Amino acid sequence: MATGVPVRRRYLAIQLKRLRDAAELTQDDVWKDLGWSRAKIQRLEAGDFQRVKAGDVMALCQLYNAPHKVGQELIQIARDSRTDKPWWLQYKEVLPGAFVGLEAEASMIQEVNIGLVPGLLQTESYICALLASAAGSTEEQAAQRLESRLARQRNVLEGPQPPLLLAVIDEAALRRQVGGEQVMREQIGHLLDVGRRPNIEIQILPFASGAHAAAGLPFTILSFGEGNSADSVVFLESRGDGFCLESAEEINRHRLVFSRTQGSALSVQDSAEFLEGLIS
Repeated sequence: MATGVPVRRRYLAIQLKRLRDAAELTQDDVWKDLGWSRAKIQRLEAGDFQRVKAGDVMALCQLYNAPHKVGQELIQIARDSRTDKPWWLQYKEVLPGAFVGLEAEASMIQEVNIGLVPGLLQTESYICALLASAAGSTEEQAAQRLESRLARQRNVLEGPQPPLLLAVIDEAALRRQVGGEQVMREQIGHLLDVGRRPNIEIQILPFASGAHAAAGLPFTILSFGEGNSADSVVFLESRGDGFCLESAEEINRHRLVFSRTQGSALSVQDSAEFLEGLIS
């Protein structure tokens, strides 16, 4: 997924392509039926546009026989995307905008993390320790990255309608002494605190579980709306910005991996007891 594309317009592009596929129409069918140029529908589905008209989205939804609720959502996104400026734009130099933007819109986040505590659940001291170990950053860049990560947490988890966050954390992430013993005690205590929120469930994947479905590969599933494969994406992190998988096949495969990894992990209650044991 290309970075720098405003997230709601990117989400809109994904949905329009999926609706066209469901209607069993080609791009050529669309531009001929609507009297558009071929380039116009190609730009819409690629997310390669600066502005999108609500009327164009309405015409596509009608052509695709989209459900009324879906059509209204996409039309509203088209209207909003012409004026709204998301919070993360001020941090575009230090944040992977495509992922952070999608994350901010998600209604459910399912995350498997192996080596580190999930970013949304990291304490300030833990983040500082990570940034201190990173190569090639100036003090100014490190300060901006810290500010951006804390802003990300506030905007995602402290908003009026925070997403359901389901996190599976490998024991290795808790045993690794990022910043030293005191920082880790604080971090583990923070996990216990946020795990008491009704919208956050934390499960620990202990070493004793042995091999597991995630096979050492961290990933995040971001779901929107009803949370099915038609309105979800999978994010795979890399040393760059990472990339997203959008096909129903990949999304369903990662949902299965997440479910099986949950099955290998401790229950939410047992996970809380495990965390308490680490700092008692």
